Amino acid sequence: MTSPDRAVPSGALTGGSIRNLQKVTWDSARSQILSSVTASFAGVGAIGSNLNSATKLALNAATDAQSGATQAQASAVAVQKTTTDNAASLEGLVATQYGQATGGTAFSDAFNRSQLGPDYTTFKTGPVADLVVIDGQVQLNRSGDKNTGDVVALSKTVTGTDDQRVSVVVGRIQEHHSAAARIIVRSATDLSTFVYAHVYRDSVHLGWGTRSGNTTVYNFWKSGDTAVGTGDTVTVEAVGRTYKVLVNGVLVAGHTDGDTADPPKSPIGANNRSFGFGCQYRWTGLFGYFSFAINALTAADLSSPPIVGTGWSLYRLNPEKATQPAGEARLAANTFDTLGPARNIAVPDLGRGQVQIEKSGWYAITTAYALFSYTERARVGLWTAPAPGGTWSLARVGASTSENERSYSFGSSFTVFLQQGSVVAPGYYLSGDNGFVGTATYFDGAMLSY
Repeated sequence: MTSPDRAVPSGALTGGSIRNLQKVTWDSARSQILSSVTASFAGVGAIGSNLNSATKLALNAATDAQSGATQAQASAVAVQKTTTDNAASLEGLVATQYGQATGGTAFSDAFNRSQLGPDYTTFKTGPVADLVVIDGQVQLNRSGDKNTGDVVALSKTVTGTDDQRVSVVVGRIQEHHSAAARIIVRSATDLSTFVYAHVYRDSVHLGWGTRSGNTTVYNFWKSGDTAVGTGDTVTVEAVGRTYKVLVNGVLVAGHTDGDTADPPKSPIGANNRSFGFGCQYRWTGLFGYFSFAINALTAADLSSPPIVGTGWSLYRLNPEKATQPAGEARLAANTFDTLGPARNIAVPDLGRGQVQIEKSGWYAITTAYALFSYTERARVGLWTAPAPGGTWSLARVGASTSENERSYSFGSSFTVFLQQGSVVAPGYYLSGDNGFVGTATYFDGAMLSY
């Protein structure tokens, strides 16, 4: 040390030399450096250990998250599948109820197969791919779409009247905000004229269309804002010249086609009773968008079709059992509760299924029973009497169910000649007491000759 005037104070270096001072200073510095370095390496080891541990935790968390996400996605897909399947089943029942109430068409297709099949006629517009069935839902193939276009599929089934109710159950969402799924009603079999509903994520559009050559044209009428998602049911009702679009039963858009100042745009009549659905691909120049997939299609008449020919339909709607005793017998009282389409016949006893014939001829007759509990060795019998109140006799018997197989239903068909004035009724053989339940218990007949 030196003073400010650079003089060395007396005794400042007492107890050692400069050489010794340098040695002490170096040893001390070396110890501190080594200690610091050792501590630093120890710290690095600890940090490495901590980093390794943190990395493992992060990887484990990521793995768990990925697994959870996969499970969640699988669960979501399963929930969507269950939702759409339930909606399809319910809508099928609704169509059946309409058909039974009107005596008209009751159509339902849940696409539980690998291909759309020959029961549809398809119409393509634009360079798009074909319709495919994936996991029970119909959509455009996501490969092969080159530009905006669509494919419409018309069922080869038609309604019996002009008044139609056609529904689709919405399937996979896809890019539905920019491309529309279609519902087609009142269509000609060649799609030359029709009425449509376009279904987007947040709206539905109602309009009329035409097709010429390979091009389908859609003309707008009305729209309504509404949220539409997987599992929802979208319905178009056509009564007279009024069209309504409903989502899950709630009216969203409506239009009446034509008045004195504006003639109707879409024809109505026997040649315009086809129905179906469509899927669209939309290309923006940068991105491609696909409409909803279609999980189910249903259709029904909203009015009763004119009945032609000679025949009848008797059935049970009540799901409660109508008790039937064991043995060979005609039906118990009050088995049937509903008379469907019928012409040129009388029904002396609806409950027992007694039908009186007004025109002699050959008749095709079908009978089926849904059982309250399973049975073995059951079969249908067909009974006839020469007139109401006459003596009944067993005219035909159907094939018996297996002795070793439990059955919850059985039925049979017959072709018989029936005289004018005679009465025919269904019967059965049961090995034990049982009961018949609706809605698959019925007795139908139609005259084959005139």
